[in-house]
Parts: sequence; C-alpha cells; structure tokens
Amino acid sequence: MVIVIKIKVKKNNLKQKIAKSFGFSLLELLIYISILSILVVIISNTFISLSKSQGQSQARSEVDRDVGFATELIKQDLKNASVVSIPATVGTSPTLTITRAGVVIVYDVLNGVLRRKEGLLTTVNVTSPNTIVSTPVFTRIENTNTVFGKTQVTIKVNMTFSYNSTSSNWIYSTDLQTAVSLY
Repeated sequence: MVIVIKIKVKKNNLKQKIAKSFGFSLLELLIYISILSILVVIISNTFISLSKSQGQSQARSEVDRDVGFATELIKQDLKNASVVSIPATVGTSPTLTITRAGVVIVYDVLNGVLRRKEGLLTTVNVTSPNTIVSTPVFTRIENTNTVFGKTQVTIKVNMTFSYNSTSSNWIYSTDLQTAVSLY
C-alpha cells in the first residue's frame, strides 16, 4: 500500500518569500552605511591620537636623555676642574673652557649640537642629531667672603633643548638650568 500526500504550493507566494529574503531596502542600506561611517571615524581618530601620543613620548624621551647626559658630563668636568674660563662678554658666553689635570676641555654649540672637545682629540657631539640646543649661556659667579678671605666660584649653565622635527605631533622643548660650585 502506497500513501500519496499532495502538497499544494502556490508559485506566486513562494516567489515573493524568496525575493523578500534576499534583498535590502534602501533604508536598511543607509542605516548600515551610517553605522559603518561612524565606526571608521572613531577608529581613525583613535589611531591618530595614539600616533600623536607616541610621537610626543619619543620626542620627550630623547630630549630628556640628552639633557641628563649633558648635565652629568658638564658637572663631572666642572667638579674636577682646576681652571674654568669663560670668554668675557660680561660674564656670560656660549663657550665654556675647562682645564682638568692639564687637559683643556671646551664645550660649545655648533648648528644646534652641543659639542665637547678634550685636548687634541676630535670634537665629540654630546647631544643626538634629533636634539637642537639653543641659547647656551655659561655664567661665572664669584662670591667673596671678606671675613675668611675666600672666594666661592660657581658656574651657571643655561641651555634650551628642543626636539628637531617639523611635525606638530613631535614638538617638545625643555631648559637645562644648573649651577656647579668649584672647590
């Protein structure tokens, strides 16, 4: 015995259901595009912000490292100096000459680079090429105590260190201000 079941399907109704399930309306497409555009703007702003922060951090790190290194090197040379000479322009100069154990050490700035020359050796750059040093001022300050008949000499160092970049995302500048007393 064979049982036959007949299912009656309307062709027009099936075609309408298939057509509705495969397409998007214009309103749905506009909503999807709007949501996607908002996500792209948010993500791109996040990447731009991260890039700017990373650039500023790198600039700050490099300049601060050069400031620290220059400060320590100048302080060590001054503390061990037997003679300190600053060419006369009313006590301030962009050049510092130190004599330490008979060897002359000269600090100066050329084209934005702080340099150090020890004796007859070649000049060595103290700062990296990414750091620009400007307005170097070395000042000799003498404080005389008339009661004890002693004169205390202090060398004051002022310089501005800036990151060498044309991008506004990498701008950073700081000042080196220190004073070292000679004994």
